[in-house]
Amino acid sequence: MTSILKKQFFTTVTICLILSACGGGASDAGTGSSSTGSTSTPTSTPTVTGSTPTVTGSTPVGTGSTPTGTGSTPTNGSVAPSTGWANVKMGGGGYVPGVIYHPTVANLRYARTDVAGVYRWDNGNSMWTALTDGFGRPDGSNEGAESMALDPTNANKVYMTTSMSVSYGNGRFYYSSNQGNSWNYVGLPFPVGSNNQGRAIGERLMVDPNLPSTLFYASRTAGLWKSTNYGMNWSQLASLSPYVMTANDITSSNGGSPVGVEFVVFDTTVPTTGFTPTGNPTQTIYVGIAPDYKGLAGLSSYLYKSTDGGATWTAVATPSAVTSAIGSNQVHIPHLARAADGMFYVPFTTGSGPGSSAPSFLYKFDGKNWTQLISSGSGYYGGIGGLSVYGTGSTTKIAFGVSDTWGDAGWVQIVMRSADGGQTWAEIGRSGDSNGSHNYHDASGTTGAASPSYWGWIDDLKIDPFNPNHVSYVTGGGVWSTSEAFSTSTPHWTVDVNGIEEMVNLDMMAPPPGASYILASGHGDTGIYVHTSLTAAPTRSPNVGASPLWSGGNGTGIDMAWNNPAYIAAVGTFTTSKGAYSTDSGVTWTNFPTLPPSASASGDESKVAVTADGSNVIWAVAGKVPYYTTNNGASWTATNLPTPAVAYHIAADRKNPLKVYAYEHGGNWWYPANSGKFYYSKDGGHTFTASSQTWNPNGNGMTDLAVNPFTEGDVWLADANNLWHSVDSGATWTKLTAMATVGAEFTNVHGAIKVALGVPAAGSAYSAAIYLVGTINGKDGVYRSDDQGITWIRIDDDNHRYGGVARIVADTSVYGRVFLAGRGMNYNY
Repeated sequence: MTSILKKQFFTTVTICLILSACGGGASDAGTGSSSTGSTSTPTSTPTVTGSTPTVTGSTPVGTGSTPTGTGSTPTNGSVAPSTGWANVKMGGGGYVPGVIYHPTVANLRYARTDVAGVYRWDNGNSMWTALTDGFGRPDGSNEGAESMALDPTNANKVYMTTSMSVSYGNGRFYYSSNQGNSWNYVGLPFPVGSNNQGRAIGERLMVDPNLPSTLFYASRTAGLWKSTNYGMNWSQLASLSPYVMTANDITSSNGGSPVGVEFVVFDTTVPTTGFTPTGNPTQTIYVGIAPDYKGLAGLSSYLYKSTDGGATWTAVATPSAVTSAIGSNQVHIPHLARAADGMFYVPFTTGSGPGSSAPSFLYKFDGKNWTQLISSGSGYYGGIGGLSVYGTGSTTKIAFGVSDTWGDAGWVQIVMRSADGGQTWAEIGRSGDSNGSHNYHDASGTTGAASPSYWGWIDDLKIDPFNPNHVSYVTGGGVWSTSEAFSTSTPHWTVDVNGIEEMVNLDMMAPPPGASYILASGHGDTGIYVHTSLTAAPTRSPNVGASPLWSGGNGTGIDMAWNNPAYIAAVGTFTTSKGAYSTDSGVTWTNFPTLPPSASASGDESKVAVTADGSNVIWAVAGKVPYYTTNNGASWTATNLPTPAVAYHIAADRKNPLKVYAYEHGGNWWYPANSGKFYYSKDGGHTFTASSQTWNPNGNGMTDLAVNPFTEGDVWLADANNLWHSVDSGATWTKLTAMATVGAEFTNVHGAIKVALGVPAAGSAYSAAIYLVGTINGKDGVYRSDDQGITWIRIDDDNHRYGGVARIVADTSVYGRVFLAGRGMNYNY
């Protein structure tokens, strides 16, 4: 899933139900202990050694006590007992660039996402198991996996490379000996970009099946790399090319997303049963070359072949029909599929994806000769994405996905199939159709039944090596699968996302007790949702239905009237801003008839606040003066707030409908700029007065503002360094000192970044439970205080870190229930 915003910092939601507390919890799958070690940084030679411990998918790195704070002098406390974490059910969402099947173990497959970790299929429970939920804030940029590889001789070994963008510097190589239940890593001497363009291309990382200690990697910026000790050390194969892209090369390549070397394929057959490795390196290897690296490295072709294990390479000439139709600067080979008889099936497409375009071609290649099988305009329209084959000779089964389709398909993505080696073709599936099913897809098993219209980019597709009727493909909304791919002309496809929740969260709010819903949320690309259940996908939204009010876009802000929670206001963007309101708890929606000038001129993220009685809606657009309306958007009036660097944190007092609060954090989205300022209004958000207090400047994503929903004028502020409290509507402030001033995501970010208030514990002297995302006694985590911040207890654990918590909202009806939005993942509780 992509977004017009910075997706690599986005979030999805987890919820912790803490009847007494939250933390710990059972392992997702398997057992075992985590390894430790050390890491070293390469100097003049492109080699990395050592290993570094990281948090695990289901096995904690450490156990024991966790410190808490008491007043200004922190003291030690204990980790609260767990009652478990769970996903808020959205039914998928988010781009899954790759699905990887184990070649010799049935029902063992993995899914890699661009920003939300990796998953392993649990066949017994028919769901995906998250393997990287234990990655915390320091590891958050490694929640995206650019490539994964499996050892065909050892089902327990799995490898992946991580880092969301080449702009972050060198990536990591993670390795696991227990199917991803725990991980260690070494640093890589080259960048990795799981959320860059072309992220479904590959696989880039491959294990030599005949000598599994040898791994190859097709890098984006630095050519081809090889390890001979299970990935612990890496050396560049200068035999292909020694060229390493410069900073200027990277910036100018594919919009800052260089593609480089695209994939590695070993020319050897791995049968599903009876495979015995030779113990010697595979000699014949193919690699794909993207146009950017081809030009910079002075290479002559898009496909190279080695017959001596990579010591030397020979260019494989591209069919002239391909280069003349596509053009030399746009030819990409997204995947190379090898059949059991040694025949290669090679797609040529325009652009790197996501969503490659026409012209496109599919050829077969026997090592010397090319034979064209099909091309765009002769049975399908658009670019070829995913490709997979099964069988041999004239009965070879082939399936491929088509992205960016047009013509009679009406810009939908389709799946094509051949059961005779490419002689004849038929369409067997569609994604993103206006009906959501188009006679193929359904969630219930009935042909033509309505189902989610997950759109975008069939850029990877796999035929199960143990069952050719079982085919899975990826989209911007997750994974679809069928068990009838070659047994019927109209297979049933189902949404295969149980356990994968990657719908990126941008905002959320919890209503008061007695509301007809539990939670409301805003998401990147998919808009606004109102949740009446935590275990079933939401249906209340301006983005769903036969004629949705909003078609796509980001839902960036949502709020309700505390005294009448049926009234909800929501704002979002899709190139330009949009806003709507509901008077029936999100069942139906009405667009604001007009937009404030600041919104109509902006497509950036914005926030919204609704006064307690619903009489005023205040819309804070990024980089613009906030406006308010008293007539559901028929007209808008500017507030007197100054123009912020980005959007204000804005909140309405839940007890007094005249009070509204705004916090300008003094930075852009992620970095500091000027001192933070707080403003309060006593006339429903029309005019504001500045507090005399100032705060350290920090980015929007590292700061927060929350009100105590049970007490008037009780406001809390997290400025990324500390937690602050006001009991007089923000006129004066007290700084809490339990937060430790240590680095978190960036060197300028410290002890308190997110705060929320919910229903208090029984008998509590303070009117709310306080939840904090921050650092206490040197430990980054999620904490709760039941005594107004005097003492704290950690409520998350080392298995549930979600790449760092980016948003937090507390339930106002159930004590201990808190909703977390992890970076790149959906909600959890």
